Amino acid sequence: MGSCIEDANRLIDLIEGIPCKINLISFNPHTGSQFQPTSDAKMIEFRNVLAEAGCIVFLRPSRGDDQMAACGQLGNPGAIQAPLLRVPKQFQTALNISV
Repeated sequence: MGSCIEDANRLIDLIEGIPCKINLISFNPHTGSQFQPTSDAKMIEFRNVLAEAGCIVFLRPSRGDDQMAACGQLGNPGAIQAPLLRVPKQFQTALNISV
């Protein structure tokens, strides 16, 4: 698993020469996902690396987590729980799991 700084540098390389603005928004956790939001400290560190490289970057507040607005999943969580989704192989190391 790469570090926050390595990930930021990969993004910097990816967008080189592309005029763009980057919005960083924390992940909204929801049933069916094993992913968790990134800590505020890591989000700030990531933003700072991008900004120091000259990127236009904004750290946006997360909204909609109370409406399950993660990954387009809008709705009331209610009593029915979504099945746990399969984690793609390339993301398994980020969650320290194996399938």
